[in-house]
Amino acid sequence: MDYKPAIPVYIQIKEDIINKIRLGIWRENEKIPSELKLMEEYRVGRGTVRDAIKLIIDEGYLYIKKGIGTFVAQKEVGVSIEPFVSLTYFIKMRGLKITTEVLEKKELIVDAELAKQTGITENTKCLFVKRLRLLEERPIGLEVFHFSYNEEKYFKDYDFTNAISHYLFEELKVSVTKMNMDFEIAMAEGEEKELLQLEDKSKMIISNRIVNVNSQKEILYHLRFYCSEQLSKIGMDKFV
Repeated sequence: MDYKPAIPVYIQIKEDIINKIRLGIWRENEKIPSELKLMEEYRVGRGTVRDAIKLIIDEGYLYIKKGIGTFVAQKEVGVSIEPFVSLTYFIKMRGLKITTEVLEKKELIVDAELAKQTGITENTKCLFVKRLRLLEERPIGLEVFHFSYNEEKYFKDYDFTNAISHYLFEELKVSVTKMNMDFEIAMAEGEEKELLQLEDKSKMIISNRIVNVNSQKEILYHLRFYCSEQLSKIGMDKFV
């Protein structure tokens, strides 16, 4: 196996093993080769193999039988929410580079329709932020945020080219009391299709997320996230 210098070796091994599972080289409930054999096959140390296997287990392709070995769980996995929770983290874990372009940022007064969509109280202010996420200069995601002004302290003067989830939940330690998330697959059209540079008749995934914080379960933000149905460049072929 020829390794690419820009991507961590364990990520490349992970992708190669998942590809073998998808191709049926290793079938469901079949035991995969031992750590030692994988170390020999990929010409790497035990730690690198273990890092790759852990990620594959986390993604649902493998499972462990204690004292026996590691087995194939399934050929295809269902929807993974990992990229939708933190796209920045998901991509950086794969050794790739993500950048952000802020397309729009402005204050809005929440009307009845927006209140119904976001859960933010009608006739209050919110901060609207639209940003495009790019993987190695190629657009892969469009994010539309509505931040409640009840929680202005969290985002006032924030640089929205940076990662939002990491800032809120890792740096500020914001306590989330509830998070609702849903997904739908729709035909790509309109501004979203153009910004994501999708082809005619292609599909996209639309995810809505509402994050509540504090004991009163106030809304911190609503996020509507658009991405192509196919995201093979970040290690997943299809979210179906």
